Amino acid sequence: MSILVLAPTLKTPSGHDHAFCSELISYAGAANIKILASEKFQPEPSLPAVPFFLVDPYEYRWAHKEAKRKVLWGDLLKSASRDLQKVDFSIYSKLIFHTADPVYLVALSRCLRRFSGTLYLGFMLPPSFWLLETVRRRILSVLSDVAIYSLKRKARVVLYSETGVIQFDHRSLKCLLKLPPVQSFGSPTGRPMAGSGSDRSERIKIGFFGAPFEDKGFQILLELAENAEVQNRFQIKVFLPPGQQDLADKISSSNGFITANSEDRDVSTYFGCISSIDLVYTLYSPNAYKDRMSGVVQDAILAGKPLLVATECAEMRRFIDQVAPGAYVHAGYSVPGAAGCLVSTTGKLPELSKQAKAGAQAIRKLKTFEAYFDG
Repeated sequence: MSILVLAPTLKTPSGHDHAFCSELISYAGAANIKILASEKFQPEPSLPAVPFFLVDPYEYRWAHKEAKRKVLWGDLLKSASRDLQKVDFSIYSKLIFHTADPVYLVALSRCLRRFSGTLYLGFMLPPSFWLLETVRRRILSVLSDVAIYSLKRKARVVLYSETGVIQFDHRSLKCLLKLPPVQSFGSPTGRPMAGSGSDRSERIKIGFFGAPFEDKGFQILLELAENAEVQNRFQIKVFLPPGQQDLADKISSSNGFITANSEDRDVSTYFGCISSIDLVYTLYSPNAYKDRMSGVVQDAILAGKPLLVATECAEMRRFIDQVAPGAYVHAGYSVPGAAGCLVSTTGKLPELSKQAKAGAQAIRKLKTFEAYFDG
């Protein structure tokens, strides 16, 4: 088995791309895999990806925010095509593009030659993620749709997402449901649920995982830490990506009810952090996540932990209802809505935790490489 991974969004030692590639190496062995990452990526002993791609998808995503600078899309496509023209696809049996952005997706549809294997084309982020609401975004959305059709004519394509649907601006396209595999996680473990063991006075721990983006309800979380009723019952723990220690220190010094840290975490350490809390905070913005999933949602259920989600985040709720019904509570995307929900949920946490642990085995079967490569 020879695998080529196209990962232009892999540029830091954290995040979903890094986790996917690390787990793939653990499964298939580094000798069988070549990973092409962003030119900004610094190769690691455990993840020897090659710095390669010149276009940064995350950078062009924000290019139109507040009209900071002009982007020449023709130049981006030309640069992406030049990158892919350097690749000999013919020597690989599997080609994985796990986080397909519109620019490299279109470029791949133009440059894929002499490839007789299977292309795994993943939409962990839908085409509509990559730009704000602009005419250019709608154009790139249509071009992404056309590129998928073109690639299907050139190769055997396994089209997938975390929701089973790709959301374009102009339509929805059904695809396979596939989740990022996790090889190095054992059975759900962790300390006893607060309030259900011998120490009933211990505050319930809420955990936030990931970058402190507005779309992830981070500002709401900070305001919850100032709410007297929440303070009376909960302790908030924030697990930031590496490189944000200044923010972590600022958060931890604000009051005694919220603490934060910023550090490198491998998969095992990450799940150890999840196991240390009682309820996972995924009260994400419906504007950004109404039709999207989050890896944190899957990981929480895999670790047997219940969640707080926004009422309007339909895909997250639908997913949990399928694999772990009864393992979450939902609230309106606001401080009053979240605070009221948390306070009323206090006595329900043992049952929520029970349902989350019951769902862990179901999601475990979905998060294996055997399931990923099937189909």
